Amino acid sequence: MASLKAMESKELPNGLVDFEPDEGLVAVAVFDDYVKAGEAGLAILAMGNAYWMILHGERYVICVVEIRYAAVSAELEALAALEVGRVRGARFEYHEFDFGWLSFALYAAVLIGCFVWQGRADIVSVGQADSVAMVKGSQWWRAVTALTLHADVVHLVSNLISGLGFAFFVCRFFGAGAGWLLVLLSGIAGNVLNAMVYYPEVHYSIGASTAVFGALGLLTGVGIWAAVLDPDHRLSLPRWLIPVFGGLTLLGLFGVGDGNVDVAAHISGFACGAVFGALGAWVQSWFLVLQRWSIACGALSLGLLALAWYARVGA
Repeated sequence: MASLKAMESKELPNGLVDFEPDEGLVAVAVFDDYVKAGEAGLAILAMGNAYWMILHGERYVICVVEIRYAAVSAELEALAALEVGRVRGARFEYHEFDFGWLSFALYAAVLIGCFVWQGRADIVSVGQADSVAMVKGSQWWRAVTALTLHADVVHLVSNLISGLGFAFFVCRFFGAGAGWLLVLLSGIAGNVLNAMVYYPEVHYSIGASTAVFGALGLLTGVGIWAAVLDPDHRLSLPRWLIPVFGGLTLLGLFGVGDGNVDVAAHISGFACGAVFGALGAWVQSWFLVLQRWSIACGALSLGLLALAWYARVGA
């Protein structure tokens, strides 16, 4: 056992006394709650470092090797600073993140850039979602490329405005990088589901609206999770029905109508987004750690789009 004298240069955290870690280890943080200690451990693992959680009395002490003390301590202090943005409810606690203006500009740039590309080259036929080509021909990249194509200016502007509106709240809950990645994945999953629903019938579709309604689904999923955890049972109906009805109402107002509207794609994107949103709300504290890699998440989204078009053009 190491003596406390060996730790003179490092004050024990949070007034911890009478604690002697194993040789070579130092205490870097102490928690009264196991969940909070686990979140700190997740952040340490994300740095590529090992940690030891030691139960001391009724408190959880996080220890690391001595040479990593400074780096880990700085990381946990940054994590604590992010905790200031946590909004507390009765049983549902969540974090509010910066939505990132740059990500909104990139979204608009990608859609407008691809629309200009459409006017100069025949890319719709090779990039549109095609149920037979996707399911029978395994051309799954079409689920991605179709999100960047639009039938006309009205279609484009509609998805720009509604996409930015829904994505604003998604990014406030999940962070800019992770939020846009979830929106993109919801749109991709929605196009895949839509193709599988229509197959073996031939069905074509284009537009970012599948991802836009995926964003609405993400918000609905978050609302469902929050309502499930709300202990207030004064309503006669289950509380999770409120966000469900709200999401379905918006889906009906904006996603269903006459004309050239792919209703099934909108519903598919919404359903996939709702699943991702509920799962994401369940582990929302993990997105605190992902904020360190927000740029990487955004780059991954752009990389998926580029890779899909590269696969399509090279096919």
